[in-house]
Amino acid sequence: MITKEKIKSTIILSIQTNESNSLDKDFFFELSKNIEEAEGDMKCKTIILTAKNEKFFSNGFNPELFIGKSYDEIYSNVSLSVKSCANILFSKKPIVCAINGYAMGVGAVMAIFSDYRVMVNKNARFGFPEGLIGLNFPSTTANILIELVGIQKARELLYSSKAVKSEEALKIGLVDELCEPESLIQTSLKWCAKFETMAMESVTGLKFALRDSLRSTAIQLESSDTELLSKAICSPNGQEGLRSILEKRRPVWKDQTD
Repeated sequence: MITKEKIKSTIILSIQTNESNSLDKDFFFELSKNIEEAEGDMKCKTIILTAKNEKFFSNGFNPELFIGKSYDEIYSNVSLSVKSCANILFSKKPIVCAINGYAMGVGAVMAIFSDYRVMVNKNARFGFPEGLIGLNFPSTTANILIELVGIQKARELLYSSKAVKSEEALKIGLVDELCEPESLIQTSLKWCAKFETMAMESVTGLKFALRDSLRSTAIQLESSDTELLSKAICSPNGQEGLRSILEKRRPVWKDQTD
């Protein structure tokens, strides 16, 4: 589900779940475990998060994680994913997200929670499709998106649910660099190289300084983010939106057919 490789002071974590790299409960447990292990490795200064898939970094949640589940089950799974993604945002070590293809939904969240993003320059998209499938969007994630692209672009991305191509993602600030697919890991390692000669105290201390001001806000918002997203997923329209993904069709909203 996640393979691990170490090159010098960088640990590379590669997602490999299924055809679209959709994510389930086991993945989020494993992601948190791997990040915690990397944080505890005193010879590791940086982490690369990428995927072993020709088309997808991650297409987001596996809909089966939520379809037909009780509210309590949905809440538990949403809470797990929120905490797991927070481990990326507040990792003690800088994280470079090497985006090898489509990064959608929670896949895009993991990317923007990373410190740097390198994206392949072809056959890739970056987007937040929640508006197309009857779901809402966590406030902490929205705050990070606004930090990256500004309120106007964040509003456009969320309200339109538009998936942007690599060139536009770079232009608006979603990613830091584009590269050829075959050089994705090497390009990402160049972003990691600046930390190789730093003392570990500098690596972790600088990351702490950049992120810790967000921590109290994220903690305050975690409960409402989890509750509101769980309610949206549990709703008839949320369930319809997720089923439409599995059935590869457009959703039919309840309030449009009453």
